[in-house]
Parts: sequence; structure tokens; C-alpha cells
Amino acid sequence: MSLKRIRYLLAIVLLALPSLPAWAELVVVVNTRCGVAAMSRNEVINIFFGRNRQFFNGIEAQPVDMLDTHPDRARFYQALVGKDLADINAYWSRQVFSGRTHQPAKTATAEEVIKWVTSHPGGIGFIDLAKADARVRIVYELKPAVIDEPKRMKIEP
Repeated sequence: MSLKRIRYLLAIVLLALPSLPAWAELVVVVNTRCGVAAMSRNEVINIFFGRNRQFFNGIEAQPVDMLDTHPDRARFYQALVGKDLADINAYWSRQVFSGRTHQPAKTATAEEVIKWVTSHPGGIGFIDLAKADARVRIVYELKPAVIDEPKRMKIEP
């Protein structure tokens, strides 16, 4: 195989990499001082959908979400409840309009999520596993979905 052909094939492979799906693992993180060591999937759902406002130990949960434009937001809700962002946004519109609860604050980047979580005693958010560090505690891991039809969970109150 000629050097020219190897370079050509390498260029094709490198150009194709950005189009491959992101399989990075997302994790739910909390403030290290909140006293929560682990959470179940249902506990995470209940906090992020405003059903529970406190952790099991009585500390007020202060969730932070990401902007709709951040790709991790769509991946998070798809992996957590099998819903797309249109369904999630419609859910929050109903909740806010009815006065039941308010939507979590939103940030633009994983670093801003970490800053939010560390600056609020009950802070909880989601980020890519690679961005988690000692400033936050991982309490739940969302494995990348490899199933064609994810489980869809009802998100109504």
C-alpha cells in the first residue's frame, strides 16, 4: 500500500470521526457536602422533574439543567426517561403554567454545572463523566443507550 493511499484513508477516517455518535457516559453529580452518596434512577427522576424537592436526608435539592442547545441535555433525558426535548419542554410548560413547580436553573456548559453544584448546598446536576472531578460527588451513572427502543417513562405528575 502506497504512502499516498494510507494518507488518503487516514484523512477519510479522521473526517468521519465527528459524525460518529457520542457514547460518552453521563453522570449525575451533587455537592460533596450534601450527604448523598448514591441515588436510584427514580430518585434522580423525581428531583429533576420537580416531584421531590428534598434529598432523603432533608436537604433541599437544587437541580440545575443545561440549555436546550447543549447536546448532553437531550442525551440525559433520553437515557433517563426515554423522552426527547420537545416532550421535556412540554412537561415543564405544563408544570410552570399550572403553578405546581418551577423549572430548574439552566447553564450553558459542564463547568457552569459544576460551579452551580458546588455553590449550592443541595446542588445536583448532570455532566459528562470525563468532566467530573473532586469538586463534586457522582451519585448516579447513566450508561450509553445501545437499545433500539428505550424504555419510555411517563413523566406526568
